[in-house]
Amino acid sequence: MPSGQDRQQGYRQGPRPTFLTLRDHGKVFVADMPHLSDGQLAHIGKEAQEVLESLERRIQDMEQELSHGPQERDTLIKASTKRDVTRRFIRAIQDEQEHRQNNPALRSAAGESLPRTFLEVARHRLPGATFDSLLQEALAACAKQQDTAPAPTRLEPSQDKIVPIRNDGDSLPVVVSPAPESASEA
Repeated sequence: MPSGQDRQQGYRQGPRPTFLTLRDHGKVFVADMPHLSDGQLAHIGKEAQEVLESLERRIQDMEQELSHGPQERDTLIKASTKRDVTRRFIRAIQDEQEHRQNNPALRSAAGESLPRTFLEVARHRLPGATFDSLLQEALAACAKQQDTAPAPTRLEPSQDKIVPIRNDGDSLPVVVSPAPESASEA
């Protein structure tokens, strides 16, 4: 039978979503990582690494203590479990960063144009419904613009203008001579 907390928060029985509670960000779920910016992902990774280092120091201190009563063992087990979850969380961040760097669709789009690249990044980062809604709005705006704008007139390609170089016989030639070595010669 699910606990009161499970019923209140709508949890189903089975595996719960993996998340890490961080100082600056609160609960960060692994499932939300694709929607974060590169900067946010790097910052969260740094903060998660700090949490991991702190947990490892705490576990090491607890293991060195000689008295291991039931309460200390429970605390050690909880800290070890949180360390393992934090390691998986950091690995998920690294996987997401690698996926972004090696995404063939993004690389292909980057070879085409900035707008195509932006569209591809948005497609991967925004939730499906949000992306679809924004795309439809942009397409509708473009369609309205095309309907209201007059058809552009096609300009005939202009011929290259040739500027004649004048060769007047009455102009004086310019002669460059070396500068005198002393002021008295000038």
